[in-house]
Amino acid sequence: MKLNNKIDSGFPYWLACLWSGCVIVVSNNSISQVNAAEWHIQPRLMVSETYTDNVRMGGGGFGGFGGFGGSGRRGGGDFITQINPGISVTGKSRRFDVNANYTLNNLIYARNERFLMRHQLNSNGTAEVIKDHLFVDANAAVTQQNVSLLGPVALDNTSLTRNRRSIHSWSVSPYVRQRFKNFAAGELRYIHSETSSSVRNFSNYAADSAIFSLNSGPDFSTLGWGINLSRTDVDRKYSGPGLGRLGSIKMERAAGSLKYAVTSHFDLIGTAGYEHNSFISIRGKPSSHFWTIGFSWVPSQRTNISASGGQRFFGTTYAASVDHRTRSTVWNLSYVEDITTFGGQSSSGGILSAGMLSSLFSGGLGGQALLDQGLPGSFSNPNNFLTNRLFLLKRLQGSLTLNGKKNSLVFRGFNYSRKSFSSDMEDADLIGLTNAILTRDTTQTGGNVLWNHRLSPRSNANINFGYVRTYYDVTDQADNNIIVSASLNKQFTSNTTGSIMYTHHLRESDRNNSNYSANIVTATVNLNF
Repeated sequence: MKLNNKIDSGFPYWLACLWSGCVIVVSNNSISQVNAAEWHIQPRLMVSETYTDNVRMGGGGFGGFGGFGGSGRRGGGDFITQINPGISVTGKSRRFDVNANYTLNNLIYARNERFLMRHQLNSNGTAEVIKDHLFVDANAAVTQQNVSLLGPVALDNTSLTRNRRSIHSWSVSPYVRQRFKNFAAGELRYIHSETSSSVRNFSNYAADSAIFSLNSGPDFSTLGWGINLSRTDVDRKYSGPGLGRLGSIKMERAAGSLKYAVTSHFDLIGTAGYEHNSFISIRGKPSSHFWTIGFSWVPSQRTNISASGGQRFFGTTYAASVDHRTRSTVWNLSYVEDITTFGGQSSSGGILSAGMLSSLFSGGLGGQALLDQGLPGSFSNPNNFLTNRLFLLKRLQGSLTLNGKKNSLVFRGFNYSRKSFSSDMEDADLIGLTNAILTRDTTQTGGNVLWNHRLSPRSNANINFGYVRTYYDVTDQADNNIIVSASLNKQFTSNTTGSIMYTHHLRESDRNNSNYSANIVTATVNLNF
């Protein structure tokens, strides 16, 4: 067997950052506070066996939904064994909150005689260093993802596509809050964030942001006001030795806002200011005055609606958010757009500007857990493919969850476009100039329908249909990805669960030699100790 051990070389650094953060948090709390904290450590083990008829996601025809074969001639079938130990650590007290989840992903390929090892980490923490005044937020993550839209889009780490890489990201944010009685409340925040990958000629991302905000207090119940100043410095350095770096980026923004309370539940909101950006844009001047006008409506604790529109240097801009809950339904709709990078999108969910980076630490996924039931990670969101360029991100996403006594039904849709504002040459060494031109402007449109049926208090079944269409504006070409999956899940004991899943993945493409399909069966057992 070939020992092909894909260990993330930077992982000890991430682990050191995580535990150093925990030590700092604990050391800044009193002895009595530490003793009062609740800590929970949960070791676990996941063992699974997967058979796929197309482990490399190669082309050569299409296999039917009902049987294996077809595309497997070029892609090749294989049995993959996963033995994944992991640990979860949580700590909570009045002054700090720490969550860490680590998995060592080990994959053994029978036919290809390979052994792969990958680290997976999701951790975050917050500490109140000085009561009501000084706080620190931090997080660190190691994940794997598809790095290019042009290659095979694998659903998880079991596929040998050469299109998946580990992405490392971490952020730390100390901030000070101060109340000036009922007149105003202010916050001064610093954020340092980094995103990196071992992919040669990819520019690793490091950003330093300073944010100052001052907002009116209860004394201004009818006409409120706000001031926001921010600056972000981005350094882009190639991962390979001796490759140098791309130009640094500076993004500055000064804004003022007014909020008029029409009623106790409905506010009109306007902002105006100036933003200065130092990057070289291929689509015109990147600095200008800006303005937006919109509203916020909170008719009840279960409903929150906001929307705005205005002008920025790239043209007309919009934003919207709708959250509504009833006893049996959850409704979500959101639209965002901003100039960002791969690193900025990975760190903050798509927003690079310093005024928006603080949302990284607001936490909470809402109904996302319901949306992810039985859905491979690559299809729960559009693909954030690797690029060195800055781009305008526009993302529209909506979902509806229906919860019944025995059945849940989820509908989700999204439209996700990226328009490059940097030269194609910034990606020429990464993916080649032809591919850089092809991916200059892309749109990913899709969604999924998921049905969850509870067979008993300890077992359930999922059926999922997902679809993603990737459109390349420059050449008027498209890739169509379809996924159909069905799974049975069973809780055997309080510490043991198991599942079996069948998945069919199909891609039909206008590009030459880009079609493929795969049939996958996976049996999994999870043990908590």
